[in-house]
Amino acid sequence: MNNIKVIVFDLYNTLIEVKEQNHFFLKLFKLSARSFDIELPSYLKLVMTKNIEELITILPVEFEGLFSKNHTILEQELDSIIVYKEVYEVLESLKQEFRVFLISNLASPYKQPVFEKNLAEYFEEMIFSCDYGILKPNQEIFREVERLTKNKGDEILMIGDSFKSDIVGAKNMNWNYLQINRQKHSGKEYEIRNLNEIKVHLENYL
Repeated sequence: MNNIKVIVFDLYNTLIEVKEQNHFFLKLFKLSARSFDIELPSYLKLVMTKNIEELITILPVEFEGLFSKNHTILEQELDSIIVYKEVYEVLESLKQEFRVFLISNLASPYKQPVFEKNLAEYFEEMIFSCDYGILKPNQEIFREVERLTKNKGDEILMIGDSFKSDIVGAKNMNWNYLQINRQKHSGKEYEIRNLNEIKVHLENYL
């Protein structure tokens, strides 16, 4: 890791957490009389790769009605989101030495806390699946960082909680990676308990 120039973060369960999870879009699917005439995996992929305006045009008209009728459930979820206590200090510190980016798989309403909680200012670019139409671990969404920075894989460090999306995605790109696990520590050399441990890993490899 002694060649790191770019650090890329995941968002949910890495920097922020939903304390009251209502699984809003899944709830809408279950409320639909005909499941929006789509299989659940395909529906969830649409939700994560399209904005709300696009979803309204793609899905049956029932979707717009259920979205509006149950919007308070979504607001409750968004209002319950917290930033992990070490995040601001760590991001501020890393920003002084590295180029810092964000890549997140999320439905478009879940971008809101990034701006409301003043996290956006720490990132050179924020790459959201709902804007790019691509989900991690697809290489194309990771490749966007390489395109923007002109850095090679061994100069980039990915930090996220999901093994499938973040770690496998980073491995496939030949990036460096750290997996954050705030609940339990398995002892894997690439696992960290909180973001304060990033610096330790970077220093150990200098």
